[in-house]
Amino acid sequence: MKNLITAILMTLFSITNYAQSQSDVAGDWVVGKQNTVIKIEQHNNVYSGKIISSDNPKAKIGNLMVKELKQKNGEWKGKVYSAKRKEWYDAEFIPKENMLNIKIKVGFFSKTIEWVRK
Repeated sequence: MKNLITAILMTLFSITNYAQSQSDVAGDWVVGKQNTVIKIEQHNNVYSGKIISSDNPKAKIGNLMVKELKQKNGEWKGKVYSAKRKEWYDAEFIPKENMLNIKIKVGFFSKTIEWVRK
């Protein structure tokens, strides 16, 4: 009986940890072909992300790329910076296994980009 209870508790703990890791946006994410790494961290229930390394000589280490990122009703919403356009865009962040899909909508147009967990 003791072994059964232990097995059930271990299973529940594993499922909980797996679900949390699958839905969390915090961590280091590799962006694009030039191996830019953005670190997303939580500060006071709000997440933000900065460039921590890059093979791109134009990338500025420490530059804020994600801001105002919060989870509401199971969805992650925040703003992502486009260095090319020098603008902030509203975005939905969708964590899936080792990927973070970022869906950006502007008017009738939308684009999804993928970041890979480092």
